Amino acid sequence: MSDPVKMALFLAQNVVDQPAAVRATLRGPTILLRVAPGEEGRVIGRQGRVISAIRTLVRTADPREKLGVDLDAPRRER
Repeated sequence: MSDPVKMALFLAQNVVDQPAAVRATLRGPTILLRVAPGEEGRVIGRQGRVISAIRTLVRTADPREKLGVDLDAPRRER
C-alpha cells in the first residue's frame, strides 16, 4: 500500500469502533483524519502513541513527501 492517504485511512479504521465513519483527506502537506464523534481519543491513543505510530507509518509509505497526519475534529463551543 503505497498511497499515504489510503494507508492513513486504513490504519485509522482499524483503531475505531465505527470504521465506516472515518474519512481521510489530503490538504496541502497534511492528511486530515475525521472520525465519528467521541472516537477522537481512540485515534490519539494514550500520550499520543497511536497518532504518532500512524504518522510514522505514513511517512514510510512515501519518504520523498513530507506528509503530516492530523485529526480533523470540529471545534467545540465553550
